[in-house]
Amino acid sequence: MRRVIEDLVEKRKARQEELKSSLRGLFDSIRRRGWLGKGEEKSLAGVARFEEALAAYVTAQDREWDAYASNHSTMVFKSLQWKIEKLEAEYSHLKTLLVHFAQLENKLGRLLESITENPSPEAVAELRAVQEQLSPVQYADFEKRFRGRPEEIARRLAGYLPLFAPGGEVLDIGCGRGEFLALLLDGGRRPLGLDLSDSMLEEARARDLPCVKADALDFLKKRPDASLDGVFSSQVIEHLEADYLRRVVSECFRVLRPGAVLLLETINPLSLFALSRIYFLDPTHQRPLHPEYMRYLLESSGFNAVEILFGPEPDAEKLCEADPAAPLALPFNENVDRLNGLLFAPSEYAVKGLKPRLGGAVRP
Repeated sequence: MRRVIEDLVEKRKARQEELKSSLRGLFDSIRRRGWLGKGEEKSLAGVARFEEALAAYVTAQDREWDAYASNHSTMVFKSLQWKIEKLEAEYSHLKTLLVHFAQLENKLGRLLESITENPSPEAVAELRAVQEQLSPVQYADFEKRFRGRPEEIARRLAGYLPLFAPGGEVLDIGCGRGEFLALLLDGGRRPLGLDLSDSMLEEARARDLPCVKADALDFLKKRPDASLDGVFSSQVIEHLEADYLRRVVSECFRVLRPGAVLLLETINPLSLFALSRIYFLDPTHQRPLHPEYMRYLLESSGFNAVEILFGPEPDAEKLCEADPAAPLALPFNENVDRLNGLLFAPSEYAVKGLKPRLGGAVRP
């Protein structure tokens, strides 16, 4: 950023030197034509004073801009440093937590191996249940700490509700605690949630939300053709292997009724803020999914009218712009806007596709 500011200052100095040179040339031209007459010496002194005043003005402007740029750049970099330090502290806490879980899981594994010669079915079942709860994949505590409170998630997901027709049966893959299931139910839809986490499902069932423990692909394969009015998934597909995800999308196409919606939300890799603060925070993520890849995946699976729906931008995190009245504020702010677009694009996006109605495009 400082290099950009220095380049702008150098360009301005060059333009000011060009102005002074033009003034000298104009005065020489007037003198050659004899227009000054007896007052030439006085005029020369006046031009010299004007050049001195212009040089003093340029020097003062440069000092003012250097001080302003230095102060603003310092504030920007201090803001970034604070965010980096906060992220490092959260990462350190997460790493300690995962190490602790891994140690407990290993101890339970050794305990299970030690009782295989004379097993007690009840003891084995209990130990396996404890092991499953402690597995890093079963991360209810992780979600509570880093994804947000249920009411916050429900408020964010509420914007997707109108995309699903009232009265229809909608499948929520990776329903978690059931935030979107509750929205669907309250909105007159017939929801069904899938998840692999017992602790998450317990929270959903405690709210009387319809949900089952099942693998998404296995569940979809058992559904009849054209038997669902919508499929939804939030912050799940980044956990899936590429081939598994492709097969899930293909099965969603098969089980959806004509005109039904598939909507898959994930973290936006076009936002460096989202990658550093959200995506890499979760060690169970497989890989970031580019919006255009997801568009291609749905279109190649047969879906029509595929759209990328970006979430809100993290405005509170954005770099501050300069005062528009400040020198060179316009080019400076244009560069800040470019940085904000790269660093703080929307943290999430959703890809939405429609299964063609009868008589529409056919599946490739």
